[in-house]
Amino acid sequence: MVDRELNGTAKHPIQIVARRTGLTADVIRVWERRYEAVSPHRTPTNRRLYSDVDVERLQLLRRATLAGRRIGDVADLPIDELRRLVAEDESAASEADPAAPAGARHPQARRLVDECLAAVEALDADRLTATLSNASVMLSAPVLLEQLLMPLMDAIGRRWRDGSLRPAHEHLTTSIVRSFLGSLKDVQPHPGPRPDIVVTTPAGQLHELGALTVAVTAALDGWSATYLGPNLPAEEIAVAVKLRRSAAVALSVVHPGDDPGLAGELRRLRRLLADDVALIVGGSAAQDYEPVLKEIGALRRPDLASFRAELQALRTAAT
Repeated sequence: MVDRELNGTAKHPIQIVARRTGLTADVIRVWERRYEAVSPHRTPTNRRLYSDVDVERLQLLRRATLAGRRIGDVADLPIDELRRLVAEDESAASEADPAAPAGARHPQARRLVDECLAAVEALDADRLTATLSNASVMLSAPVLLEQLLMPLMDAIGRRWRDGSLRPAHEHLTTSIVRSFLGSLKDVQPHPGPRPDIVVTTPAGQLHELGALTVAVTAALDGWSATYLGPNLPAEEIAVAVKLRRSAAVALSVVHPGDDPGLAGELRRLRRLLADDVALIVGGSAAQDYEPVLKEIGALRRPDLASFRAELQALRTAAT
């Protein structure tokens, strides 16, 4: 192991470090314990405090793993070498595909999606659970959600609809992923006041994993996510928004894409919400309802990256 750089003043609690690095608190602890990636200061009450150098190390390590490097191979590198390595990797990625941001197609995430699909096909609940648990350590939260869970759920949905997977496969995946996402939702508390967002699926939409993923994403981005489950009428959503004094509603619309009753539900919900409550709609079938979404002024956000950008815009506008 190389000698660590002088850490400087240790002043950042782990929740702040998680927000600044894009890593979950659990990943930071594992990288510290298993790989000695950083050595935070411990207060007399055993609370971790990290320095600016620690934060930069973790940011660089995250970028290195996004480029495809194993954390065990880079955790021990001096910070100057890490900077050079990350710069070289991102430069090479840019030259290979100038339109793609660094880490946009994480190689570990692709492999883990394949491993999860194999576990689902075999109806191997233990293997699927273990793979997701390992992924939560290997990947940052945005990569885990955007490049593993969303592609996995899309693949399961397509195969279920075309008949190559049976309902038992879809039910197994839903049960395990629901439990996994629930465990992620509250692992990263944010200090201070947080705006509230209600997350659900509208009446007739029974597939909830997209909505639960959105709730987790919002929670990790500093929102208080009130998750209501699937298949909720407009009136119940509006009541929850009023009681929670929510700033926004996020709806997931996955299947079917031709529900004759959904347009009326969306119009009714918009009428019941205050004008200053944002209505955000996503999911693989959301585009099929584009005319009514435009009519009622709903914001269609097709992926988690655009959803997160919308959350940031809403918070900025409110300050």
